[in-house]
Amino acid sequence: MRNDDQLQPNVIATLYLLGAAIMLLLSIQNYRYGLFPLVYCASIIMVILLGLGLHARIAFENKHLNSAAIWGLGVCITLTLWESIDHATQVKHWTFALALLAFVALNHRQAMILTSITAGLMSLSLLLQESIVDTLSFAMSFTLLIALASTYAKLQQQRNRTLVELEIRDPMTGAYNYRHLEDTVVKEICRSDRTGKALSLIALEVDYSPQLLDLHGTLTSNDLLYQLSESLRSMIRAGDSQYFDSQFTFYLLLPCTPSEGVVVIAERIRRTIEKSNWPVVDSITVSIGCTTYVSNDQELSATRFVNDANIALVEAQKNGHNRVCHH
Repeated sequence: MRNDDQLQPNVIATLYLLGAAIMLLLSIQNYRYGLFPLVYCASIIMVILLGLGLHARIAFENKHLNSAAIWGLGVCITLTLWESIDHATQVKHWTFALALLAFVALNHRQAMILTSITAGLMSLSLLLQESIVDTLSFAMSFTLLIALASTYAKLQQQRNRTLVELEIRDPMTGAYNYRHLEDTVVKEICRSDRTGKALSLIALEVDYSPQLLDLHGTLTSNDLLYQLSESLRSMIRAGDSQYFDSQFTFYLLLPCTPSEGVVVIAERIRRTIEKSNWPVVDSITVSIGCTTYVSNDQELSATRFVNDANIALVEAQKNGHNRVCHH
């Protein structure tokens, strides 16, 4: 099954190719009526849309597709507005299709800027060539189109953001999942290499969690993990992030944090959890493992970085639980 990242370029490509086909028909029609400047303009726009459609078919990254769309649609709209100086009546309908393409291919802000400029300049051209009634009719129709397209674009973007959140979050705790941890660690290691600042990771696990599961059952254990996740979320700083691997282990990623700092933070978290009251189980303790990466000539993989935190966690558990170890 294809995901949204795969489907979006295909949908955009199909719309571009459909737009190119429409511009081909307009070129033929204008040729029959002898409007040769419009034939040339429609032909150029057709070629641009065809190129954008082919590019969308082979584009693997949306940022490249977006950049191409900005330049391509910008040129198409500029050509249409240029022809509107003498043929506003004939080309005003072109702007509707280009506006719809803008909301499909660009982000909401870019599409609004582009279509608003188009609406204003096209209305000015119509005002100079047609009656004020015709100009107002176009302006109202175009505004209604922008409003509908804008609403749809916002809903679609909100849906996509929701799907992304569902994909990268653990449904039980609300923390990011382990796969997202691996992706984020790769990016943070690269950032640490660029900035030279330390990167730290905490691995945290409730002591004797299998026994708690056997004693209190799955529902109570899940509630406890959720409340622990909420507590951890309130204790980390802005810029830090929390993850859960569905095996009772939480991870806290702390950018710009040296080894001394991560130990202090981990100890504060350990004491806070130990002194807190928890439903059903009353009290719990946690073992915490920490590791720190400082940029150097040696490359560090995300897997090794996480494994170092897990090794420190195992050391804390072997040394009697309810303690912090740094590896």
